[in-house]
Amino acid sequence: MQHREQLSQEKKTKTESNKFNQNKSESSSPRQNGWRGVFGINRVRRYPWNKAITAGLTIGIPFIVGNIFGRLDWALLAGIGGFTALYVHNESYKQRAIKLLLVNIGLIISFGLGLVAAISPWTMALALSGVATISTFICGAFRVPPPSGYFFVLVCAVGTSLPVDLSVTLSRMTIALLGGCLAWVLSMSSWLFIPGNRERVVPLKDSSLASKSVRTVFRSALAKHSQVVSASYRNGLVILIATFIAYALGIERLYWVPLSCASVLQGATILAMLHRALQRSVGTVVGILIAGGIFALNPSFLMLGLWVITLQFVVELIIVRNYAFAVVFITPLALIIAESGQPNMPVSTLIGARLLDTLLGSAIGLMGAFLWRNFDKENSPTDEPRS
Repeated sequence: MQHREQLSQEKKTKTESNKFNQNKSESSSPRQNGWRGVFGINRVRRYPWNKAITAGLTIGIPFIVGNIFGRLDWALLAGIGGFTALYVHNESYKQRAIKLLLVNIGLIISFGLGLVAAISPWTMALALSGVATISTFICGAFRVPPPSGYFFVLVCAVGTSLPVDLSVTLSRMTIALLGGCLAWVLSMSSWLFIPGNRERVVPLKDSSLASKSVRTVFRSALAKHSQVVSASYRNGLVILIATFIAYALGIERLYWVPLSCASVLQGATILAMLHRALQRSVGTVVGILIAGGIFALNPSFLMLGLWVITLQFVVELIIVRNYAFAVVFITPLALIIAESGQPNMPVSTLIGARLLDTLLGSAIGLMGAFLWRNFDKENSPTDEPRS
């Protein structure tokens, strides 16, 4: 009887693992192989105009307020919480309200950890690794589509890049929290124009989660041989190693290496990760050139805000078609938020450093995923699905 129950539990775990891998692979890359899988264009029924406009406004409104008071730092900090709007998907308004509230809290906690951990490379590595592990697990357990756990790592990395001043940590987090609250309000505002959940289209493979309690979801994700747990440990460990390698090489702003690593690790399979690494590398090359051009123009506060709004809007429109094209605009967006509050760095130095950091981070992510796959294969049943 006990043996039968164990087999039943393992079968259930395999089913959950298959759903986890299928959800990630279907959401992260075109359904094509080879080079067409890297630069192929996904077919979508419609562009996410509502999400793109909301994302642009969550960045734009803080810049307007910051411009009035002459505080660029306020606008950039509010943009951290504004990433909450990127987690709007096809769900009911009730589900969205709860999910975005939790995402906002998670982003602020991740950002705060980055601010505190910036005191040393060792604490920085632990913070980035911990955020990657926990965010990967939670997003995997609840099957949160891309960007999944990536932006939790990104905001933690941005926190580590800011000048260390523990006395302003709480105020920085508060401003970021307000930006997240604005994103929540704007993301829920479609209820005024589309009431009754008429915009909701819940994928069938995810609908089972609606009937499960939080405890049940976590118990399922923590089951023996769970791929959610495996992916969480893998991402945390590889990002920890990537941060230490960046530190050992003397990279000045080492956050970009684990960030590139985290982006690559979003792939569900080794092939998907290779695609993601190529997309990240090519997209970053073009994106950094765009960022260099923006910084070379010495933009005013207002122009910088317009650039950020435009970049955020375009990212949300095209990321559903191809990740490589989206990275072209994600890169300058992330650099503006992270670097605008920093002492001036020569544009040529910025471009060269970020290119090398991206290539290094992508290579570490691929190598780590390959080695972990072999380790995972040796420590799993022979018929267990691989990630």
